[in-house]
Amino acid sequence: MGVVEIDEWDHHTVARKIVLTDIEGNNVALTIFNNNDCASYEWDVGRWYRLEEAVGDVYNGEKQLKPSWDFNIVSLDNTPSEATDEAIRQLSEEESAEAQDSTSSKSANSLGRGNYLLHYCLGELPELQVHSYQLRVPGGIDEQDDGVENGILGFTARVAAQFRYQTQGPATTNGPLRIYSVSKVSNPIEVAGHTVEPEHTGVETLEARSFDDREPLRELVKQDLKAALAGQYDVKAINSIIEFEPEIRANSGDFTASREYKCRIWIDPDGTVICGVDSSYHLQSTFSAAEYVRNGHEIEGVTVEHDTDVYENGGTGTVQELVETGYEEFVDEMGSSIAEYHRTRGYVNEETIQTIAASEPIMAQIDYGTMDGLQALEYCSVVPTLDQLKLLDGDFHGRFQSVSRKRPNERFSIARSFIESVGTTPSLALKPSTRPSNVCYDEISINSNRSNLRFKDGKTASYGAKGLDRHGVYQSPSSFDLLFLYPQRYQNESSDFVRLLLKKLHAYGTSPTKIEREAYALGSEFDYTQVADQATDFDGVVAVVPDEGWIEDQIDIDDPYPEFKQQFGQKKLPSQMVAVSSLSEDDYLGNIAAGLVAKCGGIPWRVHDVPGDTDVFIGLDVTYDTETEQHVGASANVVLGDGSILASQSTSLQSGETFQIDDIVDVIKNLLNIYLEEEDGTPNHVVIHRDGQFYLDLEALVERLEKASDLIPKFDLVEIRKSGNPRIASYTGDRFESARKGTAFESENADHAYLATTGKPERLPGTPQPIRVVKRHGSTDLSTLAKQAYWLSEAHVASISRSTRLPITTYYADRCAEHARKGYLLNGELLKGVPYV
Repeated sequence: MGVVEIDEWDHHTVARKIVLTDIEGNNVALTIFNNNDCASYEWDVGRWYRLEEAVGDVYNGEKQLKPSWDFNIVSLDNTPSEATDEAIRQLSEEESAEAQDSTSSKSANSLGRGNYLLHYCLGELPELQVHSYQLRVPGGIDEQDDGVENGILGFTARVAAQFRYQTQGPATTNGPLRIYSVSKVSNPIEVAGHTVEPEHTGVETLEARSFDDREPLRELVKQDLKAALAGQYDVKAINSIIEFEPEIRANSGDFTASREYKCRIWIDPDGTVICGVDSSYHLQSTFSAAEYVRNGHEIEGVTVEHDTDVYENGGTGTVQELVETGYEEFVDEMGSSIAEYHRTRGYVNEETIQTIAASEPIMAQIDYGTMDGLQALEYCSVVPTLDQLKLLDGDFHGRFQSVSRKRPNERFSIARSFIESVGTTPSLALKPSTRPSNVCYDEISINSNRSNLRFKDGKTASYGAKGLDRHGVYQSPSSFDLLFLYPQRYQNESSDFVRLLLKKLHAYGTSPTKIEREAYALGSEFDYTQVADQATDFDGVVAVVPDEGWIEDQIDIDDPYPEFKQQFGQKKLPSQMVAVSSLSEDDYLGNIAAGLVAKCGGIPWRVHDVPGDTDVFIGLDVTYDTETEQHVGASANVVLGDGSILASQSTSLQSGETFQIDDIVDVIKNLLNIYLEEEDGTPNHVVIHRDGQFYLDLEALVERLEKASDLIPKFDLVEIRKSGNPRIASYTGDRFESARKGTAFESENADHAYLATTGKPERLPGTPQPIRVVKRHGSTDLSTLAKQAYWLSEAHVASISRSTRLPITTYYADRCAEHARKGYLLNGELLKGVPYV
């Protein structure tokens, strides 16, 4: 085995993980534990070893190796003669990456030691003069017309695209039938069968200090940046800039992965233009979506994209359904056939159209986001999800997973090369700095090392596993009657697991008040319903279930997992499912034990000191349907000021209903009533965390809440945003490394902070992804809000050794919503405890 990467861990059981490749180029991780004899062995990246008596295992669904008692390591002087070119390439790439790390560090040697946001200054744009246009359309526009599928704003966006094409400069919308353009336009424009006459209404000055002007400024910068990169990359969108040549190819030839860059433009009120750059991979199949269907796979819900080698117009969408409409069949709403549409638009050459027409193509209805349309799947390729990739090509899935996890120094090197390729933007003359910068941001100090989690008898520790092992749970369930269910065929393994779990609970200072064991037969979902019906007078259920992969191979056996979760959920009976493959995993026991205590009403730990004077945090997750632009449901929870969960509620709406501010206010009132009952009083200060953006009318929501000043005298509205955030890394003087968890930066002139809730001393593959804390209303300062979000991420009671990325306010609301959507919880029911963790 060759060493590809060494991932050092600061963990109470795991010493390090060694990423290895075998002679055929297949990657697998070797987990070294602190109590292994080889824990201090010094490995060399790029060297080959013969490993004797290593044992295979599956952890979290991923294959791994572990040392046995007789494990032995033999270092090899030469590359094995049997090693394939792919295996040799992987090790040589890693050695090259180590050398590149050193070169990259030299380019950053003007940086001082410390923490950095991995984003880049593009220049200064405090103001910009633009041409303003009113669009005149003789005869008017019917929103039902072809080409106006997304309303007048969508039509205006298409005109703006034509502006950009004609002027070769940035242009963006400024409301319905209004456009800002950097360059002047005078000629009429044809869009979707309409003649558009641009009327120049003057020159305006957009100012970065104006909240209303910053968004159009940002759009114009995005257009200019994309123009600078056009031709060097396949520029699909500002967050999808793809290298033309694939970096990874499947041995099967069926899949490729090309490096993809995601940019986010931010314009500070002082005019500083900042570009965040993140890199990932764009997966693509080399076969058509039609072949995917002919090979027997379900295509509904699968993402596909136009194959631009045969189809001129790029596009990505989700397959809604297969249809019987023929390729050459007349479609009333289009006024032609799909083949004729392709012919007149010039999307496909005539020879290809005739070839496809003669082959009985597979037709599908595809949702392109802004519109739906019919398409022949012969013109599309599949964009696989990781789950689909694992099913179709497990070997490539494993290689892809390994390569896609980039360490901070490598991620910086990739971003720097990309930024250098920008040069100077063609219209706004922005020239990026190639060094990351904290300009416009101040670092927030959060001491993540301190013992700030409270356990039994008020004793504290720095993380869950340490505190539980040393002190025990903060509070045991008042009643802790447990039922253990297990399949008859796995009775011996299940008995051992139950014994170990009870031992772990006892070590944590708590024990069940009653225990019953019951074996069940694997069969149909109806059999499982009867088993669940007999579970009465218990506070919780632990059910052993077969692995999903094993179930898929069984013809006459249904999966008990969803049936048990649904039946127990309807009974308001907390349940913990344990897969057979996890029964022998000691690392799972602590999480299962702590989660079980919390599900049954106990408290594994509390946060000793949460900054600020907040009495109650409310986490809110509103389900928003982007297709209908409606809110279709919500989940919320109330968390006490010390991070302990009090209650949750999830509400989904019937078809045709929409979620309004009244519904949000009702959920908040219900949760605060629980607080009143439990705490014998009303809170003085409430902080409401929204998962994502407040799509609702924020001013109207504020007005409603201010009317309830007797119940909520003081409140803050905060958004917790998960995507589009720059990475945070620590520069040591010669390289970038993962920053410590708790590292944060707040904007000097705006309303947000970036927060790394994961990182050192915990060791995770790749580079941690920060969250963005956005203050939308209230008097609490941004630094305090960020610190609160961090400590609430430490309060997740079912992860005793690692922090979660999100504060439990929004994380638990999201979990609650997911369980409700699957039918595992009663709709609209107020729940105490955390049955969804």
